[in-house]
Amino acid sequence: MSQGEDQSSLIEKALQQVQVELGGALADAIKPILYINNQRCRIRQYKSLNPTGTVQDYVFQVANYYVMDHDYLDDVQRYKTRETWEPLLEKIRQWTYPFLGRWNLTETTRTSFTLEIAQEAGLEIIRSHYPYDSEFDGWACIITHHVCSKFMKRFGASVVMDHIDLSEADEWFLNSDDLLQSDPEIVFAKKQLLLDAVAQLSEIQKSVIWRFYFEGWSLPQIANHSGISTNTIYKRHFDALKQLRKILG
Repeated sequence: MSQGEDQSSLIEKALQQVQVELGGALADAIKPILYINNQRCRIRQYKSLNPTGTVQDYVFQVANYYVMDHDYLDDVQRYKTRETWEPLLEKIRQWTYPFLGRWNLTETTRTSFTLEIAQEAGLEIIRSHYPYDSEFDGWACIITHHVCSKFMKRFGASVVMDHIDLSEADEWFLNSDDLLQSDPEIVFAKKQLLLDAVAQLSEIQKSVIWRFYFEGWSLPQIANHSGISTNTIYKRHFDALKQLRKILG
């Protein structure tokens, strides 16, 4: 059995459990979503960032988000009701304006671009596949920031903040209240971007980052568990943060 077939088998088993516990209609509804997510490696990413997580855990997470968000997503992507879109566009503008602070823009230009980008981001959200494995606002905020970056690239502007300070990375990982943005949805989106970046590290670097920031181990504890010197772990930690800064830059 190939790895792809094995993953499909695990998805099917989890869907059978969803059918028993939550109903066949829900299992049928999330099945195509799960297979698209699997093709896009989102299940593999979930498992890499949640070492104790299983495919069944992921499937039930998607099921729960589907129950919470499906009606809202229908309003956003299919019906496009004014009552839904007016507050969402306001959120998009709130996500866009501070993000544009990365570029050296006049206040008038920044405000104008915020309005233009909000329209583009709205269209992108309508067209995009919502994976139902994260909060909708966090997902929409990430899309908005991607649209901002593409818009500014077309504009030909140079980023003023061309790197991310290592201390800021520490703050994000440690859930500090002193983040660059206080809006909880923006904070959530930044954490999602960091998790995406962590998934791109080598297995050795990922292990150090995961244990240190997510499981609360000290670097000497990681060194002792790994059977290597503390200096080596400190270097791996530094190299991992350096690589994250490169990925996020």
